[in-house]
Amino acid sequence: MSSPTTLQTTLLTSHKGVDLHAATSLLVMKDRLEGGHLLDGLFRCEMHTFRGEVGGMSMVRLLDIGRYFNPNKHHYGHFEMAVSGPSWLEDAPIGHVLNPDWPGSPMGTDMEPTGGDLYDVLLGGAAADGFTAVDVVSYPQGQEGPVLSGVLWRLVVRGGTEESLEVGKKLAVASHRKEGLLVNPHMECWQAAAR
Repeated sequence: MSSPTTLQTTLLTSHKGVDLHAATSLLVMKDRLEGGHLLDGLFRCEMHTFRGEVGGMSMVRLLDIGRYFNPNKHHYGHFEMAVSGPSWLEDAPIGHVLNPDWPGSPMGTDMEPTGGDLYDVLLGGAAADGFTAVDVVSYPQGQEGPVLSGVLWRLVVRGGTEESLEVGKKLAVASHRKEGLLVNPHMECWQAAAR
């Protein structure tokens, strides 16, 4: 028997100005981590997602609360996607493959149309030829919801899909002294995909 399909709603917010977390992390990763010389760019979005209508949650409420979106410093993208199976809250995916269709279809934004894909626009644009975008979503273990909050990182890595994904994971996930800066696998769940 298949799992029922529910709607996963996701709010992604990116900084309007320079994202100092991403800019500083990029410099450290390029200078100090194995594989850092292959990193061309690093971008970050705050991520808030929920499934169904739990707790009376809606995108309107997320945008109005103030905790999830500050119109003075953020741009936002609203996405929706039909999903089945366990939610991220139930499954606690540590190192799983990020669904290539996530976050789904764009439903709204505060930005003027740019001709690019909204997801890519929020994350610094599409990767140039010869580079691969590696997206890593992380969030603290043990969140109970109804809204799951975390960080979406985009690492732009020189190379093809498979090798860039491996380099991106090593740069993102702190597993050794010279590997990883963005995700603590002892405290955070994470998923990654090359796009």
